[in-house]
Amino acid sequence: MKILLSLLMLFVFSSANELSQSTSPYLLQHKDNPVNWMEWSDRAFKKAKDEQKLIFLSIGYSTCHWCHEMARLSFSQKDVAEILNKDFVSIKVDKERLSYIDSYYQEGYRIINNKSGGWPLTVILLPNKKPVYFGTYMPKEMLKDLLREIASSKKEKLDAVASDIEKSLTSYKNIKVNEGEIKNDLLKKAFNGYKEMYDFENKGFSQAPKFPQANSIDALLNIYLIKGNKEALQMATDMLDAMAMGGIYDQIDGGFFRYSVDAQWTIPHFEKMLYTNAELISVYTKAYKITKKKFYAKVVKESIKEMDKRFIHNGLYFSASNADSKNEKAKEQEGYYFVFGYKKALDYLVAHNVPKVRAKEALAYFGIEEIGNFDYSAYSNPSIKKSDTSYEPERQLLSALRATKEYPFIDKKINTAWNALYIKAKLDAGVVDVGFRKEALASLDKLLNLMYKKGELYHQTLLSNQPTQKGLLEDYAFVANALFSAYETTLEHHYLNSYKTMVKQSTALFYKENSWFQSTDKSFKVKASVDSGSYKSALALHLQNILRYIAIGGEYTLLDSVDKSMKASSFYINSYPQYYPTAFNTALMYGQGLYVVKGNKDALIKSDFSGLGYPFIYKKAEDSKEYTICGVQSCFSTVPSIKELKKEILKLLKNGFELESTRRFDHVKR
Repeated sequence: MKILLSLLMLFVFSSANELSQSTSPYLLQHKDNPVNWMEWSDRAFKKAKDEQKLIFLSIGYSTCHWCHEMARLSFSQKDVAEILNKDFVSIKVDKERLSYIDSYYQEGYRIINNKSGGWPLTVILLPNKKPVYFGTYMPKEMLKDLLREIASSKKEKLDAVASDIEKSLTSYKNIKVNEGEIKNDLLKKAFNGYKEMYDFENKGFSQAPKFPQANSIDALLNIYLIKGNKEALQMATDMLDAMAMGGIYDQIDGGFFRYSVDAQWTIPHFEKMLYTNAELISVYTKAYKITKKKFYAKVVKESIKEMDKRFIHNGLYFSASNADSKNEKAKEQEGYYFVFGYKKALDYLVAHNVPKVRAKEALAYFGIEEIGNFDYSAYSNPSIKKSDTSYEPERQLLSALRATKEYPFIDKKINTAWNALYIKAKLDAGVVDVGFRKEALASLDKLLNLMYKKGELYHQTLLSNQPTQKGLLEDYAFVANALFSAYETTLEHHYLNSYKTMVKQSTALFYKENSWFQSTDKSFKVKASVDSGSYKSALALHLQNILRYIAIGGEYTLLDSVDKSMKASSFYINSYPQYYPTAFNTALMYGQGLYVVKGNKDALIKSDFSGLGYPFIYKKAEDSKEYTICGVQSCFSTVPSIKELKKEILKLLKNGFELESTRRFDHVKR
């Protein structure tokens, strides 16, 4: 009887749970947990209500190190599963799939704990969905104690806790702030804000952990372009140099890791995210256009080469690679694939005909030392003090040595928004290598073919499945932005038509009763904001899309949604522009203005306006022998040649181009 019972228990705890039917790589990682996980669904919440059980909500993503640790140390353990299965309905959410749900609960964590959250996010809810606890990663015994304490608490106590939390959340969300116009001193305010938070010793913003913050660098570059602020340019390029020579950049194979755990950019968290590299490729390209520094072009080429090597499949791109990889004992270890042991690296170089003295010099150049700089002894994560291409042969050998190890897990889902970000980055990088443009355009066509079905955009899928999840605001915003970039690159009218369709459609889908929403999910409505998270704000970018859309001849009525949105966000943008970099750039476009130059396609396609030093100049091909300069609300002048066109733009820039003044330029209407 005991043997039979043991076999039965073994079967129960080894059987896959409900997540085995999921198409999410993250949820599939938990399908063999003994926890009776369910996906986020009405059925899961009905089960909690019918059985009057608490809800254990766990949110993470497939390449999250601490998510893996909590899965290994807690969710894979029978004693934890026994508690969860007895007293809770356990729901697992992939934050990259249901990002609006994650952002909702991350905000709750931030309000209640007065600090930023993270992953895995742990939330405990009453059967009526009201939260009673917000947390992140926790060790096994702490988790068990928490679960037992909450499960054994009286209903009256939990109801009181839920009521207090609900009051705090409601009070915070109902805070009234002054709404008004974007202030004229925004450029100065943003620069001073960035300067205040800048780490002049190690470069970058804040101390450890230190994130690349590509959009803040982009904001600094725009401050330089608009105001000629050389200190802003210096801060931006110093940070770009420090990152590209530091350990956050993969010195051997190229591409950026997600963030640095130290202030010196030496030791990264070893995830490689598609969106991180997309945004950094764009900003390094922009810096290259401004400075003509060949080192930035090298970083762009290497990063694209690595992303295309690891992530590309049939012209589209996987989402991310893991920080952990298997060591000699087949155990997952943080960064193992990427770091080098000194002796093994030296022996490998010498065995491949590199003289020992030269081999030691090469290892010193790459920062691979006998003592090591990583967690476990005698291993180094490469970084450099200067760029020296003479060590290219040794770099290739170190890459070959590294390749003898197993590359980390790759999340193979196709995320529409992130693909669009990367496609836009490759279009930008066409100034470094014109071949990137052709590749990017081919990827854009494939993305639309896969993810835009019967007039509807979808969010993500595994390539073995047809997409089923409806697109989010970020998908529409980023795809529209990529379409406009494709149009600017080619001046092919079908890209412009698709851009117009995407902008109009996304506004209709996500703008309801003067508010923007992250998704079309009517059962869980989450408002969009201009706050940037891991990457640029979809709402702030979409407002830029609308401004461009109107300027190229779209419906003027859409400007009302931009006016209301900018006024609603004005307090935060005016007070703390450095914390809202995408919205800051939107405010510049909205306040300083944007130009669309209209004229002959063949002449415009050959023309480069970036040398004029203003970041918001765009093109539109028209059947005309003359060239017209237009803003959002009106056109300014018509000239006979590109040469005169550039002179006219410089004149307008010199006189200033403020939003209020553009409303008075109504002598030439579109």
